[in-house]
This record gives sequence, C-alpha cells and structure tokens, in this order.
Amino acid sequence: MAVKKRAVEEAGATGESRGRGRRALLVLLAALPAAVATLPAPAYGEVRIVGGGTATTEQHPWMVALASRSVYGDYRSGQFCGGTLVSPTKVVTAAHCLYDEATMRPADRPDLKVLVGRTDLSSSAGAEVPVSQVWIDPDYSMHTNMWDVAVLTLAVPQPDREVLPLVAQGQTGPYQPGTTATVYGWGDVQGNGQYPTNLHSVQVPVIRDTTCAQDYPGGPDGAFQSSAMVCAGEQNVGGRDACQGDSGGPLVVAGRLAGLVSWGTGCAEPGHPGVYTRVAAIADAVRGQL
Repeated sequence: MAVKKRAVEEAGATGESRGRGRRALLVLLAALPAAVATLPAPAYGEVRIVGGGTATTEQHPWMVALASRSVYGDYRSGQFCGGTLVSPTKVVTAAHCLYDEATMRPADRPDLKVLVGRTDLSSSAGAEVPVSQVWIDPDYSMHTNMWDVAVLTLAVPQPDREVLPLVAQGQTGPYQPGTTATVYGWGDVQGNGQYPTNLHSVQVPVIRDTTCAQDYPGGPDGAFQSSAMVCAGEQNVGGRDACQGDSGGPLVVAGRLAGLVSWGTGCAEPGHPGVYTRVAAIADAVRGQL
C-alpha cells in the first residue's frame, strides 16, 4: 500500500525538526515560483478525522484551516490543510501542505489564507486572514517526510484569540506509549473521500516508537524515524486516525501542541497508525520564528 501524505492534494480527491544551528528559510509569498504547477481543485476537500466526533473553534479557538480558493475552489472555503495558532501572528502547520508533490517545490498559492473562527467551512463565520510570510524548515524532505513543519505569519494579528503552547524542546513525557492525544481537522471522516464541512476531533493513544518502526520499516510504506516523528492511533484494531485533508493539524497532549499530522498508509487501518511530526524535536526552531 502506498504511503499517503495527509493533505488534500490528490487529483480529483479533495479539495491534503530539528534542533540547533539551522539556517532559516523564509519564503515570501510574492517570491514563490510563479511557474510552479498548481494542483487541481479538490472535489470535496481534504480527508477528515476517522472515528471521532464534531468539535468547534469556539471550544478550540487555536484550531485554524489553510485555504486557497484559486486552487481548491469555493466549496469548503478552499480548505486543504489544518494548522494551529501558536501566537497572535503565527500558525504552525506541516511543510508538505505548502509543497506541490508534482514539482517537489513550494506550491504557488498567492491567495493563501488562514481561516480563523470558522467551524463550518460552508459558512462565512470568523475571518479569512491573508498570509504575509512562510517559513519552511530548510531540512524538510518530501522523500523521507523528515522535519515536516512550517510557520505562517498572519498579515492581521489575532490578539483576542487563544493560542496553543508548544511542548518543550526535547520533552519526552507527551510521547510515552499509551498517552491519550487528540487530533483535530476537517479531513475525510471515513477514509473513502467523505469530507464534512464541520471540524472533527478524535482521541488516539500514542504508540511505542519501536512498534511504529516495525509498522513503517521503509519501502512502499515509508520509514518511521523517532528523532522527528511520533505515531498515534489504534495500532491493532484501527478505526481512529487522521486522514486526507487533516494534514498540518494539531496532535494535542495535555493542552500543548505535541504533533502535526504528517503521513501514514491509508486511514485508520490496523498496523498503519498515523505518523506525526514530533514537535519536541522542532520546538526551538519553531520558537525562533515567533
């Protein structure tokens, strides 16, 4: 089974860290390559949370959506990934959300917006905030899924909206096997292309690194690297997971951002848990952009 990145970027489907001393890669939106091929507009947005229930941005005001109407159309407000507000002007998301898988380069989305306060993507609630700057981890690799993190700068600050703090660099507590985590998103809810307009969430247990390494040893299923990744889900029975369209969204443990929806094989399948960017591995790099 092929590894699926969890962005709403599949044709006709929907519309889917590192430590010290790294160089910052600031990508001004105006400087993104105009010639980069854009993705086809998704038919019904990204894949959503599988096995969970509805949630709201009133309950979780730091939960935001990434949108591009020029690429993904007006349905579901053009949403294609999730993100987390971590300061009044900064949103953390997955680097692969900002790449075009065909060209392996940053995607050209000049109308990139962050949707804040919009639980229902078919509504006009909240605001569609322009993005003035994009930082992509300079060591991000689409081939290995390593260091899958990006930080967006909002053109209009959101001082009255609650933000979600990050786990500390090097922290291990949130990643203990069996720890209850919650993942949020607007992605596929059944793993078969059903994209709801409302925000969903689901609780998933953190999976032992050695177990995840056995599930993803390399080859067509991808390789799990505990230095920058963490797995969560029902490893033996499946049924609860993030899915297409949830990419970049938060994995929350004890009120802190512990992971970012990154990749995995299928959705909610036994033996193929969701793989998340380990925020404790990239927290200092992210804070350097705040």
